[in-house]
Amino acid sequence: MKYAPFFMVLLAACGSPSVPAAVVEESPALAEVPAADRPGYYTDTLPCADCPGILTDLWVRSDSTFILQQRYLDRDSIPFGTVGQWHVVNGLITIGYTGDKPDFYRPVKEGLLLVDEMGEAAETKLDLTLDKLAGESDGTIPRMRLKGTFTYRADALSFQPCRAKYSWPCAGGMELGEEEGEPLIDFTNIDLQKAYLSAVKQGGEPWVVEAICTMAMGPAMEGDGADEYIFIERAPTTIGACP
Repeated sequence: MKYAPFFMVLLAACGSPSVPAAVVEESPALAEVPAADRPGYYTDTLPCADCPGILTDLWVRSDSTFILQQRYLDRDSIPFGTVGQWHVVNGLITIGYTGDKPDFYRPVKEGLLLVDEMGEAAETKLDLTLDKLAGESDGTIPRMRLKGTFTYRADALSFQPCRAKYSWPCAGGMELGEEEGEPLIDFTNIDLQKAYLSAVKQGGEPWVVEAICTMAMGPAMEGDGADEYIFIERAPTTIGACP
């Protein structure tokens, strides 16, 4: 995958987030699912009360973070994203915003079964299981709507998803390919900086927004290697405060 010309303006962005191992409180309920097998990519369409279903993609990562994407079929064109830290409590994996009651998933042979806090699944014939399809990620998380706080300070761009403990370096735009010789996304760091400076009263202030973005690896800003970035593909929308 190639990266857009935004790196022409070199930024001293912070490195990818450093997070501890997931908080785990073991129980016999997980005896059939080894700890090393929990991280992975899970997906399926979960039931919805007023739409055909919720296409759900969940990345459970070994660095204790999760990325959840939910798209309401026949309603959304771009899924809504949530980024946070997963835990294992009483044998169940918890997924959700910090401070809110999370969703509870019980590891099963097929993947993750949506259950209540007691580990019991609803009495229904509907499929409540997210199937495990692969390992954690191929390095790219597809586009989503993500709410969070964007900051531009000391030539560094960063984005902290709402209620997440950590922030990611970010950049404007991402070259997803070309169409008739033109980049599919023409939004650069300079465009992102201009949008920020027009939205805040003073440089360095936090800007709470909803952004359409992807997550992928980019070149490390210091030394060799790579960092994970949040790539914002168009001017974010001001939302005022995180939910």
